[in-house]
Amino acid sequence: MLDQLLSSLQSQAVPQLISKFGLNEQQAGGSINAAADSVKEALGGSDGFGLDDALSLFSSAKNSAGADGLLNNIGGLLQNKLTGQVGLDAGKASGVAALLLPMLTDLVSKYVGGDAKNLQSLLGGGGLAGMAKGLLGNLFK
Repeated sequence: MLDQLLSSLQSQAVPQLISKFGLNEQQAGGSINAAADSVKEALGGSDGFGLDDALSLFSSAKNSAGADGLLNNIGGLLQNKLTGQVGLDAGKASGVAALLLPMLTDLVSKYVGGDAKNLQSLLGGGGLAGMAKGLLGNLFK
């Protein structure tokens, strides 16, 4: 399942990153890795976000306040990684983040569907500690 999600994100995002933002293949791939790393960092950190926040974010329901906070945290981390690691200017990084975040959350949401069991299976076990290792660690190699 993880490989399918990664393949879907790459097939959807890379052509758009190249055509809309003029990124080369390396920058596009780096942008996808930065998105994965940002999610791992946000889910694995101790920023006061819990499993309920992640379930809300990765569902079709309206986000809870915690899920919105988690998404904002991911967006900030991604913006920093796109400028610092991928080497994009701030304007381009903002556009790339705006493209990738909804794609990523939509793909994971379609699999999870607000179901804790699906989220935990994707995350590689129970609890938030396993999220950083399981979910997107294997998803984006």
